[in-house]
Amino acid sequence: MLAAVSPEPLQPAVNVLGGDLAEAISLQPTLPGVLRLGGIWYALLTRPSPVLGILDFYLLNPVGKLFQKKWRVDDLTLRERMGGGNYGQVFEGARTNNGERLTARELTAEEKKRRVVLKRVNLDGTDVRRDFLKAGTMAKGAGETGQAEAYMCAKVKRDALVRQSCAQYLGQFIADRSEGGFTKGTQWLVWKYESDSTLADACQGDLGPFPGALEDIMLGSVNPDLRPEVRDARIVKAIMRKLLVALKRLHSVGIVHRDIKPENILLTNTGDVKIIDFGAAVDLCTGINFNPLYGMLDPRYSPPEELVLPKSFPRAPSPWLAAMFSPILWQAGRPDLFDSYSAGVLLVQMSVPELRTQAAQRNFNIELARCNYDLQAWRSSGASPRARNSDFTLLDRNNGAGWDLACKLICRRNSLNRGRLSAGDALRHRYFSRR
Repeated sequence: MLAAVSPEPLQPAVNVLGGDLAEAISLQPTLPGVLRLGGIWYALLTRPSPVLGILDFYLLNPVGKLFQKKWRVDDLTLRERMGGGNYGQVFEGARTNNGERLTARELTAEEKKRRVVLKRVNLDGTDVRRDFLKAGTMAKGAGETGQAEAYMCAKVKRDALVRQSCAQYLGQFIADRSEGGFTKGTQWLVWKYESDSTLADACQGDLGPFPGALEDIMLGSVNPDLRPEVRDARIVKAIMRKLLVALKRLHSVGIVHRDIKPENILLTNTGDVKIIDFGAAVDLCTGINFNPLYGMLDPRYSPPEELVLPKSFPRAPSPWLAAMFSPILWQAGRPDLFDSYSAGVLLVQMSVPELRTQAAQRNFNIELARCNYDLQAWRSSGASPRARNSDFTLLDRNNGAGWDLACKLICRRNSLNRGRLSAGDALRHRYFSRR
């Protein structure tokens, strides 16, 4: 005979949440239940997540350092210098194999797989404050900027989704001796070598006529039957979409890059668009590299507000407190709109041939400021000979979809710190809905 099944074993499962879930399902919530569910939602499901931010900084960050590869001078060979700036010099390097150092000679296909990118943090005489990363303040000098960049890259690496859109970080080390271009005591950051071509190289024509030269890697093939204006529009759209996806992912973990420009956008042979150079980045989930009074920027691509948050926002006294209030700060201040403005400038620069050079971009920024950062006014006022003589074909396609997106990215914020599209909002714009 079959025994009757009692429903009682299901009761403890309901009690696990204190009856909150049952109340919600039955549409008879109580105030304590609503508050508890609201607290769970705020702690775990908002972005940036307070709980994940605290766990990342206080647990995953130190644990990650324990398992990070311990690089030494003997492990690496310096090859060619690739570039540099105020805070560091970038080199192509290679991992040694059985003590063999790969010098300046041409590398074989197998040896090319061992290439890395090395960044030497400059020595500028500025002292590095003890526990700088826990102080909740902005970096001072090259040494602290190097520490901040290493932290940002390590945080990006810990997120499986975000790291797909950024250069692959391999760690950092302090040179243990002076040899082969390494100076004892200098800080070095290491990335996988993925490409030596940036969007700046492409826009300036170093890879061939832009954007047509990128058709194969960005569209997957070369179609000789495609009209040039259609091909060019698709290439620019593909780059723009991948850039906005990268920014959306980065912002989801609380990081604002603050230096989105062609030189910091890596283009790989597989068609990936990756963000590099996190020296100016700020983590608004912990307050690292943040000061409400000033910030790092490139005036050619930075928005008119020049700061990721209004000066009235307080500086967090500690990372855990910053993490707890980060969702509120993010919604009230919308720091991500700093990067989306820069993305809008890139859209215009890629689409308008007359604006692709560095000199033209500087002049465009000056003219835009005179028009109070109103892109439509800049184009229609007639005050700029550059605007009168520019080709806006790629932006005017499909009833001006590209131009409309550019105008909604390149603009001032309103009194509520909005009025400009975020990266996520931009991806939903009609510009991406049609070919």
